[in-house]
Amino acid sequence: MPTEDVIVNVYGANWCSDCRRTKKYLGEQRIHYGWFDIERPGPEGEKALQFVYDTNEEIFSTKKRKIPAVEVIKEGERKIFVEPSNFELANFLGLATKAKKSFYHTIIIGAGPAGLTAAIYLARDGYDVLVIEQSTVGGQAFITNKLDNFPGFPEGISGAQFAENVKTQAERFGVEILSPQKVLEVSTCHQDGSFEECQFRVVKTESQEFTCSTVLIATGSNYRQLVVPGSDALLGVTIHYCATCDGFFYKNKKIFVVGGGNSAFEESLFLKEKFAKEVTILVRKDKPRASPVLQEKVKDREGMDVWVNSEVVELFGEDKLEKVTVKHHDTGKVEEYYPDGIFVFIGLSPNTVFLKHITLDSQGFVVTTNQQTSAKGIFAAGDCRLGSVKQAVAAAGEGSAAAIAIREYLSKN
Repeated sequence: MPTEDVIVNVYGANWCSDCRRTKKYLGEQRIHYGWFDIERPGPEGEKALQFVYDTNEEIFSTKKRKIPAVEVIKEGERKIFVEPSNFELANFLGLATKAKKSFYHTIIIGAGPAGLTAAIYLARDGYDVLVIEQSTVGGQAFITNKLDNFPGFPEGISGAQFAENVKTQAERFGVEILSPQKVLEVSTCHQDGSFEECQFRVVKTESQEFTCSTVLIATGSNYRQLVVPGSDALLGVTIHYCATCDGFFYKNKKIFVVGGGNSAFEESLFLKEKFAKEVTILVRKDKPRASPVLQEKVKDREGMDVWVNSEVVELFGEDKLEKVTVKHHDTGKVEEYYPDGIFVFIGLSPNTVFLKHITLDSQGFVVTTNQQTSAKGIFAAGDCRLGSVKQAVAAAGEGSAAAIAIREYLSKN
């Protein structure tokens, strides 16, 4: 596609992981774009921020503040996006993505730490491997501000750099990565055949169909949403699920963070360090699940507090958050509070809705035995798997274990 016929403008902030992802994708596709920083001092920054407000209002009919806001003008047609996926941009820009082959020894669905680690192991052993990623190579690790507990990086490493390193390593061994591309179905090679009977599996995407000997499900998970009265109207207005994406809007303000695990405490520390005046963490149970190290950091940080036995029960407001009612289970009292915004980290939901022939648990996580699913020749690893611990290093370990199981399967079938 001749890029001179396309004008792309991206409005966001340098600290925003989704903004970095969007710019990275456009750069990889050699699409020239204008970058407008909402934090830039003076009229230019004010104009960029106003564009974000206007674009959110045009799309959502309310004054949400999601970034990046992207304007694309192609052949005279103007299209605006807010937090677009790589696939959405590719679809509008006509950036066709095609794999080189129609058959692979293994197709891996998901390019997070689990999927890419498995790809490295298998490709290094000489197998043809295709990795299909719907959104961002690197998965949840890409949008993590900093990985501090992954072995081999004594000073820590940014999620974006970690993802790029693993992607480069996989490609060095000949792994083919198809992104952005959405998988619609995983099925048998014969319409009426079973996975026990059929030698091959079929993976269907929106543009291609592939045949393979084995499939690895490594699709990861997304943050679970807070569902209480009033939450729908405020989603993206003053309810958020990404601290690095939306923290900027809460400089010197008061924030509630909902959740008691590592993610809630890590993101709370980030919000307090970079933006907020006060951060209060609401934990529904009688004690947090976050690691003792994180709990100690929060305890020692001025302007941070943790309320246990506390649950958000209702939100009020439309264009902005007016008040929050919280039930304190230890006393039975329901109190009203007035934070400026809420960030939610209450667990993960697996990306497995496309799986129709594999046993899932009640929440959609893939049930496995030694990485093998209920369907012969189909394996699972990482955050989408029942029993995973939702950590990058653990996902990488599961990826290597899945690769070894797949290698053994291929040697026998």
